[in-house]
Amino acid sequence: MKEYPAGASAPSVLYRGRRHRALWVTGVVFSAGLLAPLLFLFAARKGRVPRTVPAGYAAVIYPIALGRQWLPDPGDWISWALAAVVLTAAVHAALLDTGRPPGS
Repeated sequence: MKEYPAGASAPSVLYRGRRHRALWVTGVVFSAGLLAPLLFLFAARKGRVPRTVPAGYAAVIYPIALGRQWLPDPGDWISWALAAVVLTAAVHAALLDTGRPPGS
């Protein structure tokens, strides 16, 4: 068992293994990014990412998703923009640290 200095909490592990990581990234991709802000909010609560990350993804993904219904889409620019953000979120999710305490 590791010893932590007074006031420090044990490191939180976002993923429990490769399967859990794959499910998390798949959830981001196959939900068309709509779950990304919620999943990153979970990661922020665990201390894996700053709290601005889920807010940033929500500020980008949800307006794009809603824009698909109301804005003209010549050349499929909305679909390409949403795909780019979803892939960025999936890569970000895949690169999250799996076991080191924050700040080390």
